[in-house]
Amino acid sequence: MKTTLVGLLLNLLFTLALMGGIFTDYDTDFASSFGTVLLGLWGLSVLGFVLAMAGSRKWGSILVIVGSIVFIPLGIVAMIGARKLREADANDDLEARRKLNSQH
Repeated sequence: MKTTLVGLLLNLLFTLALMGGIFTDYDTDFASSFGTVLLGLWGLSVLGFVLAMAGSRKWGSILVIVGSIVFIPLGIVAMIGARKLREADANDDLEARRKLNSQH
């Protein structure tokens, strides 16, 4: 969870820096337009994080990964965190099945 949150914050900082014109000296219209698209994808990632925290870890992690693809290399941090969330869910399912089988 922490890794995903740190990745989302890094993605937001990159987007805000791009929209502020830090990375472009001449074409600020392109930077703000591209920044708006990045902000929308960041919102998709945040929606996925909220879904993952609400219990739908599979779909939440998928949304975080899809929304973070454009932020590579910074997006890799959020993608790793989303993968850990999904693996934790799979491990919980595995433990539940083991308990169910041991009861029989």
